[in-house]
Amino acid sequence: MKALSKTYNFILYLGLTFLVVFPPVARGGSVRIWSITPVLLVIVLLVFLWLMRVVNSDVTLNVSGCPSVLNIAILCFTLLAAISFYFSIYKHDSFYALLRLLCYAGLFYLIIGNYSRPLRRYLTAVIILTATGLSIYGLLQYFGLFPHNWWGPPAFLASTYVNHNHFSGYLELAIPLTLGVVIRYKNIKPATKLFIFEALVIMAATFIFARSRGAWTGLSFALLFMMMVLAKRGKFRIRYVAIILISVLIVFSVIFAGHYRDSAVAERSGNPEDISVSDTGEASMKARFIMWKGTFDMIKANPVVGTGIGTYMWGFSRYRPEGFNSRANFAHNDYLHLTAEMGVVALPLMLIILGIIIYKGFTSMNPVIIGCAAGILSLSIHGLVDFNFHIPANMIIFIIYMAFIMADASARADNS
Repeated sequence: MKALSKTYNFILYLGLTFLVVFPPVARGGSVRIWSITPVLLVIVLLVFLWLMRVVNSDVTLNVSGCPSVLNIAILCFTLLAAISFYFSIYKHDSFYALLRLLCYAGLFYLIIGNYSRPLRRYLTAVIILTATGLSIYGLLQYFGLFPHNWWGPPAFLASTYVNHNHFSGYLELAIPLTLGVVIRYKNIKPATKLFIFEALVIMAATFIFARSRGAWTGLSFALLFMMMVLAKRGKFRIRYVAIILISVLIVFSVIFAGHYRDSAVAERSGNPEDISVSDTGEASMKARFIMWKGTFDMIKANPVVGTGIGTYMWGFSRYRPEGFNSRANFAHNDYLHLTAEMGVVALPLMLIILGIIIYKGFTSMNPVIIGCAAGILSLSIHGLVDFNFHIPANMIIFIIYMAFIMADASARADNS
């Protein structure tokens, strides 16, 4: 039995490592067959092995880390997705979207069911190492030491991603976690602490140069809230929070001012009439507003079950506003996109799930868990103007954070 347990743990750790490392390298885990199929297969394999282990041993199906309200919300959300698939206008794409959703749910419960501190620390280390490596690659790419010919557009720092906004979304998740590790583990070896500090600086610099306005806004608010929570928990004094925030503001202002005039940010800000959507998903704010208008029309016409999960690009063409000739694969607002595809009931269910997760995370005493909550909050804010929830690489980290938070909440409840 010990040998089987070791084999299972080896496969579990290996599979989770693959899920953390492969998708961001594979162009952000884009939904192309070659990049998304291995990810889904690995999740299905891990969930299958976990359930088989539960059935054939004394191991219990431990998913008690989730309160009943969250479990009900997840179940209702999944059932609604299945209903929207049944009434879908294009079942082919709905099937794959539903499959991805089921895999995400399976991954969430898989991690909760196998949660341990060593697993959390291991995955945290893998996430930080991967994010640091991608950041270094992105900086070298940005300053001309690596070509952009395959990995990303030349105007922005996108590292291995197709779109700089989504790479920024990835860093929105990694930076708060890394900051939480810096605060949580004060007694680690000096060399390790130095590496983590350097990783944090590299990620922060990359995040600034990636120049995603939605990501800047989301992470700024999330980090401010994270610092306030940590100060209240007594992890460090409030004046340190002020010093950190002022320092970040000064550095950000200097870098932004130095690059604004000749940067792509200036070009985008200075052309408010642009209503195009690029092949990489880049869109101006005016284009977003036009897409949102069409999306509202979609919702009004299909309020109950939407057009079907995964069918936005097919449904939008019928409601495209006059004069908007670009193809819109996503609404550039995850909440409107969700409502258009799955109906008006889907949005409150999603908000309940996010609300419970974020609340549980920020009530933790562990800075690493608080960092996970800050990352989820940041990406949720960014979702108002983008579609990071449809990027598999980002969603896998998002799901891992959700599982960490709920497992930590369960442990706190057991100890109280």
